[in-house]
Amino acid sequence: MSAPLARELAPRLCRKDPVTGENCSWNHGFWQCLRLMDLAVTPADQADFYHRAFQSVTGRSGMPRVLISGTTDYSMLAHVLAFHRERGLEPVVTVLDICDTPLFLNRWYAARASAGVECTRSDILDYDCAAPFDAVCTDSFLGQFSPDKRIRLLEKWRQLLRPGGAVITVTRVRAGADAAPIGFSPEQARALRSTIVRKAAAMPAGLQADPAEIARAADLYLSRQQSWPVRSREEVRQLFAGCGFRVDELSDSRRTAAARRPPKEAASPGEGEQLRIIATRL
Repeated sequence: MSAPLARELAPRLCRKDPVTGENCSWNHGFWQCLRLMDLAVTPADQADFYHRAFQSVTGRSGMPRVLISGTTDYSMLAHVLAFHRERGLEPVVTVLDICDTPLFLNRWYAARASAGVECTRSDILDYDCAAPFDAVCTDSFLGQFSPDKRIRLLEKWRQLLRPGGAVITVTRVRAGADAAPIGFSPEQARALRSTIVRKAAAMPAGLQADPAEIARAADLYLSRQQSWPVRSREEVRQLFAGCGFRVDELSDSRRTAAARRPPKEAASPGEGEQLRIIATRL
């Protein structure tokens, strides 16, 4: 079970913020619990999209080289491996994150999946590699960057991809949101906390934690989680086009089962459509 493992290790492994001195264990130590409660928005919610998108990923010389650019756990890795193995391929995967906790979880999963995966701790904006990638994939990552840093992020992705390589990702679009970071509204936080407490009480064995401990973790998560809003699909289109990509797909997934989860039961702030993106490096 990865949830107890994440809760145990995150306080030791999570990266300390150089300004505040706090670490991100409130997120990485709790996310697996949210997954068990079916409250986390994960790549599994968009599995049909990722499966279709990876059908066209090929390696110019041998197996496809795939960069997972930022992750909270091993969910994206699990899908990347499964989709390629369906085609008889063993991708060359690098998992990149700024924090050691998700990297540990990816190594843990890779060992159980008999996969050779490179896990590298680095800020994506500082990362470089010797050989270009055929695909960069990530889920709900654009919202971790302010609008000015998003340009640097896409420029970095373009640098890391070979010509013809693709970015494959999903991001939430919040029409009408301000440019500033947003967190849970008081109403959403109250509703989600109530749901977490109810579900924790019903599955103490699965979580291997006292419901009161889960409630405290929920309070911390709800008070700290926030993201920079992506405000329109046109903003996304212009961002990718301006950074040297051809936008092949911008599709709304609001009709998928995952997107029908009520906003009050989703463990990410705010409301909005989930936008599916495939963009090719020119």
